[in-house]
This record gives sequence, structure tokens and C-alpha cells, in this order.
Amino acid sequence: MQERRRRPESRKGRPTLTRERIARAALRILGASGPAELTMRNVAAELEVSPRALYNYVADRDDLLREVMAVCQADRPQPRLDPARWRESLGDYCRELRGWYRSHRGMLALAHTEDLTYLVAPGHLRADDALVGFFLDIGLAPQEAYRAWTITVLQVAGFAEVWDSWHDHPPAGADPASWTELPASAELPGPAELPHLRRLGGEAAAEPPDELFESVIAMLTSGIAAMAG
Repeated sequence: MQERRRRPESRKGRPTLTRERIARAALRILGASGPAELTMRNVAAELEVSPRALYNYVADRDDLLREVMAVCQADRPQPRLDPARWRESLGDYCRELRGWYRSHRGMLALAHTEDLTYLVAPGHLRADDALVGFFLDIGLAPQEAYRAWTITVLQVAGFAEVWDSWHDHPPAGADPASWTELPASAELPGPAELPHLRRLGGEAAAEPPDELFESVIAMLTSGIAAMAG
């Protein structure tokens, strides 16, 4: 029986097209410019091919989004959670999940604007299923496990989408190292205005994202511990 010929990795100095390469080009556009710029024409330009060439691999934009979802979920870290050391393993998974959101910038915005729930396949939910199982294993009731799962994802995704996004992709000319969420007291109105923020500006120190995220994990695990009794 004759061996099937493998598709060459490149042709004329360019990588050959595959569904995955097309999806990853789409993810680069999404991260750089947002959902509005995720068009077949822009993906083709990113890959330096004609839009017609894409249709040999993806049927239409809907099929492209389906492959983007599949590639994104394939990159998602699978939970390695140990109920015997649940605080440490949950913290480790939160850090990995944060890294995944940061490396797939714009996916949350795309999911919101395009309502991608109809593209979710059972395989995309394995990581969530494992996380829910972990919370059940550490003694949470089903309703509490639901809350722990959704709050964990919301905390990590929200931090990556809002706080990390500003630091990882700052506006042109901005210096993230100079940013602080604490306004300087001298910049605030008189003492009667915003007294609590004024106190923070004088007595608290701003934290870089990595340090602040550790506080997110600490508060999250404390809340889950309270639910577990």
C-alpha cells in the first residue's frame, strides 16, 4: 500500500495553509485589533494569501470561528487539581488559566459580541467539568460547587481582560510602570472630598499585576474555604 504523502510544511518560503494556521492568524488579528477586524479578508492579508485560498480550508466565517474556538480550547491548560492540597493546586491552576487568557486576548470580547455559545462542543467543557468535580471532591455541595466554579473563572478572566490587558498592551506612549490605581493626595480635591481614596493615596502602596493577582487567589481560596466549612 502506497504511503500517503505528507503536506509540505512550507511552499515557496511560506508555511502551507492548514485550518489551525488560519485560526491562529485569526487569533493574532483578534488580539491586536479586536473582533470588528476579524474578517476573512484580514485573515488572508495576515497570511499573505488571497481570500479565496482560505475557502479551501474553511467553509465560511462561521466555520473559521468554530476552528478558532477549537484551537483556543486546545491551548487551555487542563486542571491538575489535588483535593489533598486544594489551596495550592487551585492557586497553580488560576495562574495557568490567567496565562491562557492573556495569550488569547480578545476571545472574551469575541464570545460576547458574536455569542459563540452555539459553537461550544462537549470537548470544550472538559476543563470546566474537571474544575467542578474538584470542588465537589473537596466537600462543596452542588450549589456551592457551581458558585466556586463560576466565581473562579470570573475572577481570573476579569483580571486578565481588564487589568492585565492594560499592562500587556498599553496605549501608545503610555508607561505601565508609572501607572497606579491610587491617586496621589495632591491630585485629589479638598480633604472633604473622597476622604477614603485620599487616605489610600497616602498610606497604601500600589501593587504590580502579579502581586495583586496573588491577593485575588488568596481571597478566592479563603471564600471557598468558608463555603467548605
